[in-house]
Amino acid sequence: MDLAERIVAAGLEGERVRANVVEGGEVVEVDGLLVAFSNLPAPELNGTRVVREPGDPPAALDAARAVFRSRGHPFFGIEIEVGRHPAVEDAVRAAGLRRVEAWPAMAVSISLLPDEQVPAGVEIRPVREIDELEAVRSVEVAAFGTPTEIAERFVGRKMLEDQRVRMFTAWIDGEPVGEASAYLLHDTVGIFGVGVVESARRRGIGAALTIRAARAFDDRTDLAWLQPSDMARRMYEDQGFRRVSDWEVWAAPH
Repeated sequence: MDLAERIVAAGLEGERVRANVVEGGEVVEVDGLLVAFSNLPAPELNGTRVVREPGDPPAALDAARAVFRSRGHPFFGIEIEVGRHPAVEDAVRAAGLRRVEAWPAMAVSISLLPDEQVPAGVEIRPVREIDELEAVRSVEVAAFGTPTEIAERFVGRKMLEDQRVRMFTAWIDGEPVGEASAYLLHDTVGIFGVGVVESARRRGIGAALTIRAARAFDDRTDLAWLQPSDMARRMYEDQGFRRVSDWEVWAAPH
């Protein structure tokens, strides 16, 4: 299995895990498409991915959209690796979906990562207790603009209880300023939600959180991967991450 295929498999597992660790989350499979719901009113937390080539791609898309509607979601979206499933891409365009986001998948062998460099005055802590979740939520709101009510439901007890998930926070003078999550996905680490509040950016905190997350599962994994924003891509390149594949999110107008 090449790197791109490993990331596809890990990404599908990641969708399942991320749905499982949210109260009320669920996963539905329809003709080769995996529909993963947090069932929160946030499009980015409810999505569709391709497990295998559907027998009838247009019908599969219609079925997936019907599942969204049955859960009361007014939106519908699908994330696809560019070039892997041409028939699905053709069906997506024919259905009138619009490309709304695009990013690469980047990966690095964990053995090649640089040493963790925590900036002076910064402390990185693992999140282990219920009362520590509030720090994660506060950074989520400040760094990403996530509505408070979404953050409170998305970052919950089940994330602490699932042994496939590790969370970390960064602190300065007793205040949480950064967060990152690591997911054990087969023999890889998927790194999600690396965020730093604006007042603490450009100090190396995001890089330190990424390295800590990449090594969260010791020798059970050999590959770390993520899907970065344009703003963060250079930081990950400096750590040794390299582009493996390109991904796009297509959504139905609503």
